[in-house]
Amino acid sequence: MKWLPAWLLVFGLGLVPGISRAAPDRPNIVFILIDDMGWADGGCFGSRFYQTPQIDALAAAGMRFTQAYAACAVCSPTRAALLTGRAPARLHLTDWIPGESAPKAGRFRLPEWRQYLPPTERTLATALHDLGYATAHLGKWHLGAGEYLPQSHGFDTNIAGGDTGQPGSFFWPYGATNDLHRVPGLAERGGHAGDYLTDQLTDEALQFIAANRDRPFYLNFAHYAVHAPLGGKPGLIELAGEHPGADGQSNRVYAAMLASVDESVGRIVQKLAELHLTERTLIVFTSDNGGAVHFGRPPATANGPLRLGKGYAYEGGLRVPLILKLPGLTPPGSVCATPVITMDFFPTLLELAGAPPAASRTALDGVSLVPLLRGGRELPRDALFWHYPHYWNGGKVSPYSVARVGDWKLIRFYETGREELYDLAADLGEHHDLAAAEPARLAALHTRLDAWLQTVGAQMPVPRERAP
Repeated sequence: MKWLPAWLLVFGLGLVPGISRAAPDRPNIVFILIDDMGWADGGCFGSRFYQTPQIDALAAAGMRFTQAYAACAVCSPTRAALLTGRAPARLHLTDWIPGESAPKAGRFRLPEWRQYLPPTERTLATALHDLGYATAHLGKWHLGAGEYLPQSHGFDTNIAGGDTGQPGSFFWPYGATNDLHRVPGLAERGGHAGDYLTDQLTDEALQFIAANRDRPFYLNFAHYAVHAPLGGKPGLIELAGEHPGADGQSNRVYAAMLASVDESVGRIVQKLAELHLTERTLIVFTSDNGGAVHFGRPPATANGPLRLGKGYAYEGGLRVPLILKLPGLTPPGSVCATPVITMDFFPTLLELAGAPPAASRTALDGVSLVPLLRGGRELPRDALFWHYPHYWNGGKVSPYSVARVGDWKLIRFYETGREELYDLAADLGEHHDLAAAEPARLAALHTRLDAWLQTVGAQMPVPRERAP
């Protein structure tokens, strides 16, 4: 693989000092969604183990968010929230598809939640298509099959998107013929033994960008990496072994998978530069939930100083990496500490694409981030909410709801009836439960959470009927 010289990469990313530009009208949009990437999984996010020079360069050219949240701690609900601007609880799409059954010992049975994204939902792709954008979904979909595939949701093109949530393998042909996790339609497009899924998806992304260079385009690039099964290219695994583990991050295979994601980002940036599209392309880089800490030996990753990871109500499950870069709008190397959430992308991208305000009317749970991208520090809200009426990881996670108001966070656990309260400004790791010490604040957040659950029509966990 050939890379641009360092000086040209810097120019392509918009780091040349002394040049001031206005943000482009109707920018191209490349939305890069990584699966299970943790908040600290990258050099620019604080990792001392992972080597991510291309992602770091993207952050240096744009705006990095330190308090970005996924709409859910598992994947499918976040993907639905991204496309609709609506909270998973409002969509009644609150778990990964098809989810897990409730354990026999659990207090609750599951609500009749939706296991697909209805075609009646107006999506970001549909709205952008109406504005003249070429639209493509590439990679993991996991929002239903058949009539619920990307083609029914405003995407002109769908490559490798189906109902599977993970590949059978990251190496060609990406799962056996009868494997339920085989990546749909990708191996049939050609390949050879040793070909790597992240690389082939990136090849497809570059072809789409080149084919649509003369019109605005929206590429929803949803990597299957860095989700299980762990599998990295041997050379990158070997390179990862040259760096000592740090802060609980030491899995070389996971590091190799992340290195392939990093290469993918670099290839996209390079292609945009080659086609002279850098100055009029928005790049978004983020994850669908917190880093997975529940599998792998050693664990796939670590989210410290955040508590726990994927699936959990704590910060390690909900907080994710986020970078936005649009020349002329995002100040190079800037950092934003304002809390943001997945649903915000819908109104943000439509505003940048020049859509009238009414185009975002279905985005009931998101607000535009454009004021932050222009250097502001506040948004017109003071609270974020989550609702997960399910069990996960064999019952290690049970139903919960969460409210964050200002820097205070309430977690309600339905299985035990317990509520925990944390001051995130003073206790990022959520080590000190202040529920007993702050009863008035606990009551106030309890009331806010109840009101939100009612407003969105949240489906609640259903108590089991017990024999007398």
